[in-house]
Amino acid sequence: MLEDGRVVFDRFDYHRGAVESENEAFFLRILKPGEFRYEGADLGILVTRGRSMTKSYQLNERAKKWIHGIKSSFSAKPLPTARALSEPAFKVL
Repeated sequence: MLEDGRVVFDRFDYHRGAVESENEAFFLRILKPGEFRYEGADLGILVTRGRSMTKSYQLNERAKKWIHGIKSSFSAKPLPTARALSEPAFKVL
């Protein structure tokens, strides 16, 4: 994470132990491009050093910056709207 809160890709690594400081994180992407995104869906797993919550179990400012930075790297298109049929879609014999 840069000083202004932006999150940028720095290097590839396959092990979460490579995180060296609180300004680095390991992100394992779960949601693939083109997959359906819904409320509560996991975009990925973020592993950081240091604490992400306060003693009262609220996210701290650093955690909020990580979340905002990662979410801003994702984009989505709205689903097409459903349209009603003018005639019934079935027949009764």
